[in-house]
Amino acid sequence: MPLDETSLALRAPSPAQAAAELQGVRQALGLGDQEGPLDVAVWFHTGLLCRALDALDDAVTCFKKVIELAPEDPWAYWELAGVYVARGEPRAAVVVLGELGRRLGERGRWGEATRAWEQAAQLSPEDADVLENLRQASSRTSPPWRPFRASPNGSGNGLFSPPGTSTVQEPPPALLAPKTSPGPAGTEEAPPAPAPAGEAPHPRPSPEGPRKRRGRAAGGLLEEVLLTEGWVGPDQLKQALQVQQRNRTPLGQILVEMGVLTEEQLARALAAQWGLPFTSLAEETVDTEAAQLIPAHLARRHGVVAVGRRQTRLVVAMSDPANVLAIDDIRLVTGLDVDIVVASPSDITKIQSVVYAGSLNLEELLKESAGEAETVEEARPDEIALEHLRTMVEDAPIVRAVNQILTQAVLAEASDIHIEPHRREVKVRFRIDGVLQDVMTPPKAVQAPLISRVKILANMDIAERRLPQDGHIHLRLSGRELDLRVSTLPTVLGEKVVIRILDQARTRLTLPQLGFAGDLLATWENLITKPYGLILVTGPTGSGKTTTLYTSLARINTPERNIVSIEDPVEYQIPRVNQVQVNPKIGLTFANGLRTILRQDPDVVLIGEIRDRETAEIAVQASMTGHLVLSTVHTNDAPGAVTRLVDMGIEPFLITSSLVGVLAQRLVRVICDRCKEAYVPPADALRRLGVDPQDAPDLRLYRGRGCEVCRKTGYRGRIGVFELMVMTDELRQLVLGGGSADALREAAQRTGMRTLRQNGVLKVLEGVTTFEEVLRVIFVSES
Repeated sequence: MPLDETSLALRAPSPAQAAAELQGVRQALGLGDQEGPLDVAVWFHTGLLCRALDALDDAVTCFKKVIELAPEDPWAYWELAGVYVARGEPRAAVVVLGELGRRLGERGRWGEATRAWEQAAQLSPEDADVLENLRQASSRTSPPWRPFRASPNGSGNGLFSPPGTSTVQEPPPALLAPKTSPGPAGTEEAPPAPAPAGEAPHPRPSPEGPRKRRGRAAGGLLEEVLLTEGWVGPDQLKQALQVQQRNRTPLGQILVEMGVLTEEQLARALAAQWGLPFTSLAEETVDTEAAQLIPAHLARRHGVVAVGRRQTRLVVAMSDPANVLAIDDIRLVTGLDVDIVVASPSDITKIQSVVYAGSLNLEELLKESAGEAETVEEARPDEIALEHLRTMVEDAPIVRAVNQILTQAVLAEASDIHIEPHRREVKVRFRIDGVLQDVMTPPKAVQAPLISRVKILANMDIAERRLPQDGHIHLRLSGRELDLRVSTLPTVLGEKVVIRILDQARTRLTLPQLGFAGDLLATWENLITKPYGLILVTGPTGSGKTTTLYTSLARINTPERNIVSIEDPVEYQIPRVNQVQVNPKIGLTFANGLRTILRQDPDVVLIGEIRDRETAEIAVQASMTGHLVLSTVHTNDAPGAVTRLVDMGIEPFLITSSLVGVLAQRLVRVICDRCKEAYVPPADALRRLGVDPQDAPDLRLYRGRGCEVCRKTGYRGRIGVFELMVMTDELRQLVLGGGSADALREAAQRTGMRTLRQNGVLKVLEGVTTFEEVLRVIFVSES
């Protein structure tokens, strides 16, 4: 029996059917879940079939999937543009062809780029952006293309011929014709261009508009904007274009990876190129309710975040304004029109971590595991069968849950993750800027599989729940190398897990970034560049001692020096530094390892911590025999380090001969720049700071109100507060005479030492931190 059009349409495969069939084929072929060329081919041909059978919405979905999997393949762009025309949406087709022209131009395929812009110009002959890009592309084409001339009614002829190899002078023959007449393309009113939150819609981009508004190049090619701004030199641009021809990476990304361009400069350049507003999200107020209109997975997938809403329009920040797939998906999910503002990728990522901080629902993920609830809900964690536990931790919900916890912690710049068992629930907390914050509260049912999944990643024994264990996870996230130290502790309610996040990027900090400035910086650099002597850094756990030592090593790490360290554990790996891990189980202690290191011809020796007399004696002897030795001890202040060495049994005359300086430090939280405000402090607060209220009636201090960027804490980031005691003849005489720590402190202050308290007060008066923060971190320890 012959098939009519209706029966054919019913046979058009849906995208969901195509995805299910693909999954089955991949499993049958043993290809796993990774999407590849097979998926591209299936989605493309499914799209062709859907288009032929008038299932145009499904065809759009299929071709967008192809573009997502193979963004450099031009064929899906042509087909998607054709479907948009068939649906009566020529403006959407113009956007798709514009993106195709941009990508082809970046790859140097100017002939094909010109054809894409010609087709876009026939659909929208009044679009200044289209004509400008066509002009730029045509000027680069060899042999030259015939200049485009729009038809009188603006509708154009011969649309959507995919690129071929011939360079004919006439427009290519029509390959796809609209099945319905949408009217002249040139007469359709274009939607308003994006506008930032709280402002009127931004005017449509034009080649001259941004120049007049900002006095800089705009419209045109990205390289022209960069050259005009002076951010990139001609030689650097030429080198980047050569790299682009080899690996087809976007030009802006290459320049950022070369270190020539910052992420913010690239975002500003793209904003100028496209005639869109640029926004620094760190300085803007983000509407979290509007941001949550975009699902977390969609926002992270496309690298976007909504920052505001104006009635039926959603203001979306994105780093790639040409990402038509993101705009389409957001419009489809939210039902709102999209206005674009351009922001840097790092700013977008930070805002995402704030907006979607509580987006993980482990209870819902748990329900996806068949049969899990009835087994886990009523059982104590230590009574769950090991075989069933292994099955549970391999289920997709638990795997996704742990992955999201780790990702969320890294994006929030947390230093530690705490997973704590309670009687009726599990607490997940992040230590951010030195303070623990509750992040989520999963149900008790996920405790065993959640902790066991972490133990598997850290190569621990999931069957052993009675003894503490230590493990390690290496993680690569967004191009960052991360090491995670995992520690488990058995409690009466189950195992507690603490994960320390070690970001290798923290070793690339500079001394000024840590808080060293002025005379303090000059004095410290003078100490660490000495050829020999003992330098100690002191402070409680978590005060940043190791970071200071690593940053100091990076400052003196030159090819002329042999630097060796012995640590427990090695937290960060430093290039050109020979790092040794302490292992007491096999007899490799600080003392034994240090003896061997001194036979390795070192110039600089870093000792993770001086814990006992034997290690202290070897360190002192090494510093007196031509080595620069850096180490840490645990004392409250700098003078206390001297008495600590004496208590260990080191003779005072050896201390005076070896010790050249002691640095005590703390970390205080910095006031968030986004919500920083001035206020009049109460009189008692000024007195505790050592300031007479009558002497400073107009004094203003600063604090943070609390915003989305700082998670309503009022603080963002930390900085060091230091106390540097340099050994002088007067101090040496006091040490030889058995002087107390108080006597040493008074003498050091007479020679110019600024105490922790004085340094903290100075940072409060400078508006860096708050009185309450200094009181919490420093004054308590001195009371």
